[in-house]
Parts: sequence; structure tokens; C-alpha cells
Amino acid sequence: MPTIDTVKIGGNLRRLREARLLTQAELGAAAGVHRDQVSRIERDEVEPRFSTIRKLAEALNVDPTELVKDA
Repeated sequence: MPTIDTVKIGGNLRRLREARLLTQAELGAAAGVHRDQVSRIERDEVEPRFSTIRKLAEALNVDPTELVKDA
């Protein structure tokens, strides 16, 4: 089973963001994360800290497991 620091959440993050018709900038502003960081996470270029995952999940109104499941 993968650990949280090896999970790729980019696809889930992008899918959830687009389903809510949010831009990366809008999601970043709502989560307190820079738009560039949202972009890097979506492209799986960085492994976000769990605190960042929680902020993004809260901004998307989902449980953090929605971002990491089946990743």
C-alpha cells in the first residue's frame, strides 16, 4: 500500500476542481495555496504535504481521502 508521500493526487485534484468549474487560481485562493502549486500538484510534479491536501480538500468540500483514493 502506498504511503501518503508517494501518492499521486494530480488526476483526482484536477477532476474535482473541473467538476466544480474552478480555475487553478480560484482553487488556490480558496485553499490558501498559490496557483502555481495547484498546477504542479495536478501535474504530479510535487508531493504535497498532508496539510496542503487537507486545505485543498476543504476548499473542494470533500474528504481528503477523495484526493488520494485510487491514486
